[in-house]
Amino acid sequence: MPRRCATHPLLPYVIAGQDHLIHRDEAVVCGLTPRAIADRLARGQWQLVLPDVYMTHPGEPSRRQRLVAALLYAGPQAAIDGADACRFHGMTSVATDEDRVHVVVPFGATCRSRGFVVVRRTIGEIRTVATDLVRYVDPATAVVAATRRMRSSRAVLAAYSEAVQRRIATYEELLRAHIEGPPRNSRSGDAALAAIGAGVRSAPEADFRTLANSSMVLPPAEYNVWLRLPGGRVVCVDALWRSSAVIHETNGRRVHAREDLFEDMQERHDELTAAGFAVLHNAPRWIWEHPREVIAQVERCHAMNHGRGLPEGVEVLPIAA
Repeated sequence: MPRRCATHPLLPYVIAGQDHLIHRDEAVVCGLTPRAIADRLARGQWQLVLPDVYMTHPGEPSRRQRLVAALLYAGPQAAIDGADACRFHGMTSVATDEDRVHVVVPFGATCRSRGFVVVRRTIGEIRTVATDLVRYVDPATAVVAATRRMRSSRAVLAAYSEAVQRRIATYEELLRAHIEGPPRNSRSGDAALAAIGAGVRSAPEADFRTLANSSMVLPPAEYNVWLRLPGGRVVCVDALWRSSAVIHETNGRRVHAREDLFEDMQERHDELTAAGFAVLHNAPRWIWEHPREVIAQVERCHAMNHGRGLPEGVEVLPIAA
């Protein structure tokens, strides 16, 4: 009769508390010998998912189990990084890589990228948000880490914009994480932060800002400006020239934050026009395909109304979008 290995009574609780995963060191502390571990692997009761990390049932690990396994492999100071952390914090503009789990570890950690785990090292502080099973980096760090792997500058801006627009991270938090983040592929982050710092909150708005900045006629515009109209209604406009009371709206974008009391674009237009503004609208595709026509229209409207200033009774609100 084979000898039985005496184990600590906490072993099943350790395994259950880690989504049916366990590190070799934990198993040894709970009384399992190397031979007992090898026996469980040979009989198919356990399986090796990463070096020294075992799943205690057959079948493929779930996404959550991959995250837990990655943290067991990388160590207690590690945290889930990049796209998975973005999704945990509620972002939708960043897609996860189903074949990889990204983690961040302190610079001196000994673990290396292995299997499905991609390890990033940092000399900075690792700020985390923890659940019962998983540690994630904070939202701003997650956005910066995820966008460093993106090739499209528009995708980078979309991620930064979503984080700010949905109040997942502030501009200041993103700026700090960007400065502390790896220098590789940081140019798109530089551009995204410049646009967001100017008030832009989407890629189509950034396209229009680039176009407006190229004009030899228009003064700098203000972006995502909150206004209280004479009747008390509040609206956030995409681009505003105060000296001419000209507004440009980039149609087809997501609705502004909840403080904007308007739900219908035509109602917005009518209320702004009645308040005394000259309001122009262009769809993102039209801005992209007909930039000369778009900017020429804005220039003409600004020239016709230059010097008017804000209409009487309109108040600019200091609301951070």
